[in-house]
Amino acid sequence: MSRFGTIRNLAAGAMLAGTLALGGAGLSLAQETTTTVESHPSHIHAGTCAELDPNPAAPLDNLYQIGIDPDDIEGSMEDLESVGVLTVSQIFYADSEEVDLSWDDMLAESHAINVHKSDQEIDQYIACGDIGGTLVDDGEKLVIALHPQNDSGYTGVAILEKDDDDNVDVEVFLAAPAADNETIATPAA
Repeated sequence: MSRFGTIRNLAAGAMLAGTLALGGAGLSLAQETTTTVESHPSHIHAGTCAELDPNPAAPLDNLYQIGIDPDDIEGSMEDLESVGVLTVSQIFYADSEEVDLSWDDMLAESHAINVHKSDQEIDQYIACGDIGGTLVDDGEKLVIALHPQNDSGYTGVAILEKDDDDNVDVEVFLAAPAADNETIATPAA
């Protein structure tokens, strides 16, 4: 075999090995992200995002990636299917019903919804939204924006609704910054 043929075979072998290594890394990354479940605690606090009372006025449910059932994390992880654009941000969600806070009391004074990085890093705030704005649906619903805290890049919205007992139901949607998203999705055919 000529020297050129040997160099070409070595180059082809190196490209094949590199491709397999990169492909393996991608598979490994996808496996890692599906076994790690991220959760963000959230609360309603007295005050505003600029001057938040650190003691929660009412706890809300932790936010999980959409599609994750907090009561069956492993089962819902197996059912997740990623499709479409590969670089989208993860969306986190929580639906807190019958929050132990009166609708009228919540609106009578300044309150805010605060989202924390994790249970382990509860002192790290990643998103916050002051509760206020235009009431909709006959004055029984309020939609607020959640803004990034501490340069986290997390943004979102919260929908607060007065329930039948004059308490509050809260749905929170939180978008992770695109740079933090490590999930690899395969476009659907």
